[in-house]
Amino acid sequence: MFNKLYRNGQLIDLHIHTQYSDGMYSVKELLRFAEMRGLDVMAFTDHDLLDANFEIRNMGTGRNCFCGKIINGCEIAVVFEGKKYEVLAYDFDLDTLAKWDVLNLDYQFSLEEKRIETLKENAARLGFRFTEGLQFDPMYRTAHKTFFYDLSKYPENKLMYQRYGIGPGDNFYRDHVIKPGSLFYCYDIIKETPSIEEVCNRVHEAGGICSFAHAFKVYNEPNPKALVKKLNSMDILDGFECIHKKFSLADSLWLSDFCDKNRLLKTGGSDFHGDGFKIDGKRFAPEYLGYVQNANLEIRFPIKNK
Repeated sequence: MFNKLYRNGQLIDLHIHTQYSDGMYSVKELLRFAEMRGLDVMAFTDHDLLDANFEIRNMGTGRNCFCGKIINGCEIAVVFEGKKYEVLAYDFDLDTLAKWDVLNLDYQFSLEEKRIETLKENAARLGFRFTEGLQFDPMYRTAHKTFFYDLSKYPENKLMYQRYGIGPGDNFYRDHVIKPGSLFYCYDIIKETPSIEEVCNRVHEAGGICSFAHAFKVYNEPNPKALVKKLNSMDILDGFECIHKKFSLADSLWLSDFCDKNRLLKTGGSDFHGDGFKIDGKRFAPEYLGYVQNANLEIRFPIKNK
């Protein structure tokens, strides 16, 4: 069942993606959605990009399509113990964090151009068919999506999927691209991703807050509770995302209790992409912006941005 996500009686969504990364909708479209859904507070958290925040700022007082509060946000890729995760950064000084080239669109695209070459090398070695001269297509935003959609053009690759155990319900990126030892493992993605320590330090230097994103269900961790405890022992995170569209009620309750006991911030959001994501066979349609499963827990998050 989907429920609204609240903070101090306000409807809030702190995990939303726009067309600047891998979302389906523009900033203006999402603002209209948010106003229709009655959101009071929201954050755009595109992957490794700050462009949505700059667009909001440039709107100035002309932002009349949404009456609520918008805080700066970004979902930043990090490496911890040789694996790729994400940290949600909030409420930072935009100009300060923008000085870091890792969050620059041209920099991110240059990485994707290199990564697709690695994916093609792996595919050729394994015998998959792909388009000769295939290049990273910015329309798909990432190398792995460019590559995956190209593979899907060729029926013979379906037999290869069966041969190598690629299932219809797999997350191609997490299960077969960035997972160590996986079929298309792309070490470049790990090698060129900053450590969790560097990311947290950069965000804190910009006056922001760091919350570890979706620890349960998303990363296929065999023991996510142990991961959360290990990360907390590093004393670099301000909190954890306690409510997410893939979390069970038990997941959210455990994380919420952990954060309470350790005096950590609790964040939450729909992780909205607008792409028809399914949960238990039900489509996570665009109208679910600001809504998540099992959101009977309030988040705890200080909001200082005007």
